[in-house]
Amino acid sequence: MALTEKHRPKTLDEVVGNDTVKSSLKSMAKRGNIPHILFIGYPGTGKTTTAQCFAKEIFGDNWKSFYVEVNASDERGIDTIRGKIKSISGSIGKRIIFLDEADALTPDAQWALRRIMETSGETIFILAANKENKVLDAIKSRCSIYRFRRLADDLVRKRLIEIL
Repeated sequence: MALTEKHRPKTLDEVVGNDTVKSSLKSMAKRGNIPHILFIGYPGTGKTTTAQCFAKEIFGDNWKSFYVEVNASDERGIDTIRGKIKSISGSIGKRIIFLDEADALTPDAQWALRRIMETSGETIFILAANKENKVLDAIKSRCSIYRFRRLADDLVRKRLIEIL
């Protein structure tokens, strides 16, 4: 197992930095009324880890049964959205679909995604993007937006010392 996976935070409380984002997500999970979400920030700022920890916060130990992760830079076309994403979101029951690198989706794929988000029932979409300007306004308007900041050197140093 890679060290990055071995020491990846398991809960929102273990995620380092971006405290406002974590606090808001924890509150949202307690209320249970969860909108679609857009995480924006540089690579390596904790977007993917935070999405996984948020899923654990909602679904508990069985979170992997209700969480699907798709790398949108690998599967960026409209066929992925109309096929895979539409099929998953049409299933009965609450789930999270995490689209990493959603800013890499083609414009046509984003328009199709927008429509699916509107009709997805209990499916919660979490999109992660490095570049906000590459995400359609029509998608952004359907999401709660959270901006991730780079971690301060002292926070990184402290976490590395904990791991050592």
